[in-house]
Parts: sequence; structure tokens; C-alpha cells
Amino acid sequence: MADENKPLKPAWPAGRYMRYAIGEILLVVVGILIALQVNNWNENKKIRQTEFKLLAELKTDLIETKTDLLSDIEKANAILKSTDSLYQKISARVKEENLFPVRISMLYVLDRSDLYPKKSAYESLQAYGINLISNDSLRKNITDFYELHLLRVDHLEKIILELGEKELGPYLRQNSKTTNDCEECTSLKNLLPSLSHMNSDFYLLDKPTDELLLLLKRKYIFYLAIKGRYNTTQLKIENLMETIDSETAGAGA
Repeated sequence: MADENKPLKPAWPAGRYMRYAIGEILLVVVGILIALQVNNWNENKKIRQTEFKLLAELKTDLIETKTDLLSDIEKANAILKSTDSLYQKISARVKEENLFPVRISMLYVLDRSDLYPKKSAYESLQAYGINLISNDSLRKNITDFYELHLLRVDHLEKIILELGEKELGPYLRQNSKTTNDCEECTSLKNLLPSLSHMNSDFYLLDKPTDELLLLLKRKYIFYLAIKGRYNTTQLKIENLMETIDSETAGAGA
């Protein structure tokens, strides 16, 4: 009976209960939003780390490509020099109708510059998606370098290759005889003790013609063009590396 006489606790007013319920809901919503924000921050951090990693790998590839490129520039300069020298020699003999034979090294016909750009990091970047690069200008410059500029270099190198294989080489084989500086050698071991001795094999032309002069002129023009593209490639590589350095400057922070 004593319990029956105990006063009952007053019930919460409806408005107070509603405010409490809304507060609880807001706390849950805020908690969810914070969790999503933290998750997004972590995901963005991972994406940014992946971007920095690929950019660092891309720079390494660019450094190796530049090393190969510098040797190609030297090779192009050497071929320009030897082509000009040969053109002057043959041109003088054609004009004077001097039929003394002209020697042209087989190595001169075979030798050429050929850029081998390293693309492993760019291929990885394509696998992730090029939009991984957050800097719009850098992304465009990277794409232009690999998808446009290097293709132009490769196209001109193929033209030079075809000139040697389909025109200059066949002309020399049809209009000259081949010999070397060691006609008494009876074995390849004696004739070619090292690869450098390949230069001792040469074409011997009794009658150089205007056709040969034209082929040499074309080769010279093509090598002037490829040297220009090599120089542009070097500038593009250096600009890309500089931009990558700026973009990844805070990667270790």
C-alpha cells in the first residue's frame, strides 16, 4: 500500500523530449559526417601519395631519357659533320670529273641516332588514370610530351632509317664495290678483332653522281631537322622535371 501512495515522477514535456531526440540525431549525423570527412581525407592522402610516387618515377625516367638523348645529339652532330665532309669531297670530284675512287664507310651508312625514351612510369600513370595528376598544366604537358612530341621524333627517325635502308644503301651497293683495309686477312677474327674495325669496311665508288649528292643533301637536311627536335626534347624534359620538383616539393612534409 505504501507504494501506491508514492508520488509518480512527472513526465517530460513533449517539446523537451523532441529537443532531446533531435539533439541525439544531430550528434549521430555529425559523427557520421566527421567519419566520412576523415575517410575522405585519408583517401585523398593516399591518392596524393600515389601521385607523388608516380611523379618521382616519371622524373627518373626523364633523367634516363635525357641521358640517351644527349648521346643522340652528339651522334647527330657527328653525322652532320661527316655528311657535309663527304658531300664536299664528292661534289668537287663530280665537277672536276675526277674519276679517282671515293671511299664511303659502311658504318656511315648504318650508323644513325635513335632515341629510346623510357616510358614505364608513364605507362603506370596511364593504368591509374592520367587524371591522377592534379596539376592541370603538368598533366597536359606530360600527355603532350609522350603522345605528341615523342611520336614526332620517332616519325622523323623512321624517315631517316628508310633513307638509309631503301635509298642510300641500295645506291651504294649497285654503284660500287665493297672492300676493306685488310684484304690479306683470311679470317673474320683477324679482320674484325673488335666492333670498331667495322669502320674498315667501305664502299669504293669510281663514279660518284649527282644522285648521290642529292641523297647526301637529303640526309643532311633530315639530320638538321632531327637535331632540332632533339634540342626541343631536351628543353621539354628539363621543363617537366622542374615542374615535377615544384609539384612534389612538400611530399616529405
